[in-house]
Amino acid sequence: MTNRFIRTIAAGTLLSLGGSSVGCGYLLHPERRGLQSGSIDGATMVMDCLWLLAGIVPGVVALVVDFSSGGIYAYGSRHALRLGPDGRVALQVPHASRAGRVELRLVTASHEIVARRTALVGPGHAAETVELALGAPPPEPVYFEVATEDGKTARTVDAIEMTR
Repeated sequence: MTNRFIRTIAAGTLLSLGGSSVGCGYLLHPERRGLQSGSIDGATMVMDCLWLLAGIVPGVVALVVDFSSGGIYAYGSRHALRLGPDGRVALQVPHASRAGRVELRLVTASHEIVARRTALVGPGHAAETVELALGAPPPEPVYFEVATEDGKTARTVDAIEMTR
């Protein structure tokens, strides 16, 4: 009976440690992985803290995994692009696994390109910051767009905020 009890406790401990090591935010929000800072998602924080009821180690592991992976941080206006009062925005060139060229653009809602810069990406190219500047304030919302050499484009869903 004692041997069976010890095995049950050991199995429960292993399951709780294994379950908490992947953390709630890590599993529920894979799109957030890689975020370095921001506002903390309250629901994910509560779920991670509930692991503290199972034991100190599972709770701490869940919190560490979610903070280190970025799964605990929520997207929000803090991460939105902002255009400065002088009509400039600075962007960090994205990392890429293959060498290539990308074009970073500011486009209006009607798809008119108002600013563009080309940057090299891939192995051997250090992460650089590119500055895009508008000549005059456009009459419609401005979006950020990335275009690759093979014609693929990606555009932000939200317009760039104008700082006054």
